Amino acid sequence: MKRIALLMVVALSLYSCSTEDDGPNVNFAVAEITDTDLPEFFEIGESYDLEVTYQLPNACHDFYTFDVNQYKDEENDSTFVIEIAALTSYDANLTECPEDGEISDSRTIRNLRIMSEDYNTYQFKLLTGIDENEEGEFLIIDVPIGEPEPATPEENTNE
Repeated sequence: MKRIALLMVVALSLYSCSTEDDGPNVNFAVAEITDTDLPEFFEIGESYDLEVTYQLPNACHDFYTFDVNQYKDEENDSTFVIEIAALTSYDANLTECPEDGEISDSRTIRNLRIMSEDYNTYQFKLLTGIDENEEGEFLIIDVPIGEPEPATPEENTNE
């Protein structure tokens, strides 16, 4: 979260107030992540490509990059957390773009490798927006390492 806040501060500091500059005035914003295609479980030693779907704020915005922050969960050391934010860029000088819009797109994060046996779960925190206190709002999805045990034992059908 600190990395996202720092990124937002850097993006705001790049903002130029000069009225004499007729060139592009590139700013950055966060796109709402709406979905991803995470598997039911991960296998150690495997690589995964994750498709992430996001919604641009309006037609003026273009996808810029994914900001990915990875760390061990402080409360549960058997969980590894991966925060993902979709960043957009736009020219603040443009005035002929719709203010609202539902523009969805998706991109792929390639080669996520599951290497460590130290964790039981990978927790994905997908940034869906920023609240009024400038705190991140997340869609949280937990993916276990290894095929999970069945919830209930199978009944014996052999008679």
